[in-house]
Amino acid sequence: MNLSAAMFILPLALLTYPLLFSISMTVIFVISYLFWNLLYSNLSFSEHLIYGGIFNIFAILVSLFGHWSKFRSIKRIAELNLVIEIKNQEILEQNRKLELQATYDALTGAFNRGIGLQILEDRIRLNQRDSLELTIVYIDLDNLKTTNDNLGHKFGDQLILGVVESIRGAIRDADLVCRLGGDEFLVVMNNCDLAEAKRIMSRICTQLELLSRGSPFPYEISWGALSHNKDDFPSLNEFIEGADRIMYEAKQAKKRLRREKAVGSVHGLAGG
Repeated sequence: MNLSAAMFILPLALLTYPLLFSISMTVIFVISYLFWNLLYSNLSFSEHLIYGGIFNIFAILVSLFGHWSKFRSIKRIAELNLVIEIKNQEILEQNRKLELQATYDALTGAFNRGIGLQILEDRIRLNQRDSLELTIVYIDLDNLKTTNDNLGHKFGDQLILGVVESIRGAIRDADLVCRLGGDEFLVVMNNCDLAEAKRIMSRICTQLELLSRGSPFPYEISWGALSHNKDDFPSLNEFIEGADRIMYEAKQAKKRLRREKAVGSVHGLAGG
């Protein structure tokens, strides 16, 4: 191998693998080259120094270029990894928001209808398997439309939140609240009989009476509680409809009582 061939082959090899060599490797190549050329070359020692110096300068420049390319590659990879990590975090955050939207009601934080009914169906199966009693309470807010119409939706939202917080404060950790619609909620009471469910609802109504004091609108609800029996309710919808009917009957009875009181008041004034 002559000098001119070596001066091109070695830099070419270094350029071909810029990430796999170091300065020490370059020095070893240079020393090996000079040793073998001193043994077999016809060039004089001074010529070896001249050509070797040129070769060394060229090899060093190639080595520095290789290291610079390696540094740039590592920096670029780090920048790309950072961008990928940021994008992954954004995707995870977006997925979390979508999951929350698909699971919870935005205003109250209660389960939405789809997830709530799915959980109820699962709990019915578990309670039947373990021979436990499960009770649901269908709740309707009595004054939501009137409050929205007379005072505005801000007060309507305040009514909804007050009712939901009162429910949460009275039920147990194993129970759940589901918002079925605008003013309709479902409370699922796990391993709870009808009598206990009614006691819990009584505490909720007492809390709502306290909230109504000094409020521009009353916190009032109508509700119907029903325990599950697979013989009476072969489907989930029939179970919920049964609780809904009880709630509706209670609502109508409350309206009749108010009308009777109003008529009694009128008669009392007339008699006076």
